[in-house]
Amino acid sequence: MQSIAEIPFIAGHVALDFVNTAEERGHPDAGDVLRTPADLRMWGQRYGLLSRSASSDDEGAELRRAINVRELLYALLLARVLDHRPTRTDLDRLAALVPPAYNDARLETDTDGHLTWSWNSSQLATVRHVALTAAVDLLARTPPARLKQCPGEHCGWFFLDTTKRGNRRWCSMSECGQDAKTARRRALSKPQRPSPRRPAA
Repeated sequence: MQSIAEIPFIAGHVALDFVNTAEERGHPDAGDVLRTPADLRMWGQRYGLLSRSASSDDEGAELRRAINVRELLYALLLARVLDHRPTRTDLDRLAALVPPAYNDARLETDTDGHLTWSWNSSQLATVRHVALTAAVDLLARTPPARLKQCPGEHCGWFFLDTTKRGNRRWCSMSECGQDAKTARRRALSKPQRPSPRRPAA
């Protein structure tokens, strides 16, 4: 797993990239780049959500809230990818978390005059607020076939497939895609053991 300063943003969506700060949950080789409040701050800064001075009254508590949100979004996204209905508990948790996120936002207009929500870049909570609200919009509007999970070994990252044919398979061809190609080449290059001959009748 890359460090917080190196982890790539390959998902094509802020909520997915936020969920992708952990990979291969439950596996002995699982990785998580959000270990400290400083990690959360740097992720938000790299994504353009936070200023350099972003903080929280209790940064440890905010990190825990952010990770709880991330894991809830993971469960909801996984249910969508697997074509399962989300649990009532997860939906109720999401419903309770979204209104406070919008309460912390301001409604503004972009350069084209479109309405948009904006959060305070000096507040560490902005990361989870943006991830939450963006995830709701994604789950409400995105065709299920366009939301995918990488099958790479020890990966499991989510991404949006925006290819014309909808045939993107890997989170990154230079990483998981290349690893899969290398594994196939190795398998094909292994000498085949001859089958034992049957004794003549």
